[in-house]
Amino acid sequence: EGKPVIVVPIGFTSEHSETLVELDIEYRELAEEAGIKRYERVETVGTDKEFIDGLASLVEQVVSQDAILTSEGANCQCPDTYSGCPFRSA
Repeated sequence: EGKPVIVVPIGFTSEHSETLVELDIEYRELAEEAGIKRYERVETVGTDKEFIDGLASLVEQVVSQDAILTSEGANCQCPDTYSGCPFRSA
């Protein structure tokens, strides 16, 4: 029967079109065409309590240290119309 293929979408935190269509349908079809008898995808973390608690803990740590939580190394990602962005130059 061959070895199963287990897909773990670590880059996704919720179910959406890329997991539901690409991984569940399109990649499954490719696996079947390649003769793979068992193709499984692990569910995303979504609203799992441990995942949400972990996110909350990270936010609480940043807030308690009066630190700034941002992505992209604090590069401004706010629209020009938003004047409250602490990273937008005056």
